Amino acid sequence: MIARALLRVAALVLVASTAACTEGAGGVTRMVGGVRYEGRFIAPEAYAAYTLGIEHETRGEYAKAVNAFVEARAADPESPEIWARIGSCQCFGSSAEQGPAAGMHAFDNGIELDADYYGNYLERARCEERARDFETALEDAHEAVLRRPQDEPANLLVARLLQTLGRTAEARSWLEAFQSFHETSPAMRRALEASRVPARPSAPPSDARSPATRSAAFAELRAGKLEAAQKLAKNELDADPTNADAWIVTLVACDALRDNVCFDAALDELRLPALTPSDAALALLSQLVARRAGATIAR
Repeated sequence: MIARALLRVAALVLVASTAACTEGAGGVTRMVGGVRYEGRFIAPEAYAAYTLGIEHETRGEYAKAVNAFVEARAADPESPEIWARIGSCQCFGSSAEQGPAAGMHAFDNGIELDADYYGNYLERARCEERARDFETALEDAHEAVLRRPQDEPANLLVARLLQTLGRTAEARSWLEAFQSFHETSPAMRRALEASRVPARPSAPPSDARSPATRSAAFAELRAGKLEAAQKLAKNELDADPTNADAWIVTLVACDALRDNVCFDAALDELRLPALTPSDAALALLSQLVARRAGATIAR
């Protein structure tokens, strides 16, 4: 579903970019919806390869995605956006610890090509967050917002990192400031609501090699407070669409409440690639799959 949606967006971009365009000495003039846009010429081959790369990336086929994006770069060597996608795929195609190093060259190339483009900073911040280098990730997320203050995902990432670092008041202030100056989505409003929920300490991981629980909703779920767990986990997932723990708690709570509408909606809410779920979350997911499908998850 995600792949099909992105392909539709890419197709619309392609149509809009090639509609009513004339090539001049300095680039291309495009008329979209009666509005004139000045930009550089982009070969159709670049669009085609880029679209293929997006399809592979959304499926988690990172090596194939990199190959497609490299092909797109060959047709459009001036694009910093392509470098951002290459770096992201190289990052998430590697282990969390090695991800930043794997994507570093691509991100650096994209920034060298256009230091004002926000995307390479944003994708590098996501990569560093995955590696749990939260301080560095926050620096890059700030750089992304500096270059595109109206970008909601970049602002959500800053707030999420501030919360992860225990700077909850700053995260709340950041979200409130964004809401004051920009039209916000329901996801941003729910993230702000979640930032006002007192943080609950997470239990230490039973295995040092496994990530700690990333969802405060576990406590509500274990106490049998299903509706409270569902709401809190949903807020956490809205604030961080890559939070696999919150996604799993949402599914489990919806299933326990026999709310099939909620369960079906939650299936599409995890942003891929997602952060590695904790052992506790994987155990819940294994039980859920066994209960609904009669299958078990190999761990």
